[in-house]
Amino acid sequence: MNFVVFLPQYILWHYSAALVDLARAVSNLFWFLWHFFSIELLARSFFVPWKRLGEAQGSFVGRMIVGAAMRAIGIVARLALFALAAFAFAAAFLAALVVLLLWLVLPFVIVFLIIIGVRAL
Repeated sequence: MNFVVFLPQYILWHYSAALVDLARAVSNLFWFLWHFFSIELLARSFFVPWKRLGEAQGSFVGRMIVGAAMRAIGIVARLALFALAAFAFAAAFLAALVVLLLWLVLPFVIVFLIIIGVRAL
């Protein structure tokens, strides 16, 4: 295929359809992370005892202490998952930003390097 015909089509694709596809891929990544860490479920069950464990028998004070301890363990475990999810979201955002910047700049870098290579001959 003739390079002169191909180049404008490539540039049009690179800065239009490919950017839309990149945005869709990043959106899918964030959707995956949201559902992988089940953020909604973690938020709804934040104060629920860990694995719903508790003391069914015993004195009222003993049940309250065990219940409070299980709730505290549940909160700590869910906070750790929230922190891990926040780290994953931040890493995905930074990776998406780097990919976007590289996607926008690399065609110019390639042309620049070709020009430098031709001049060096």
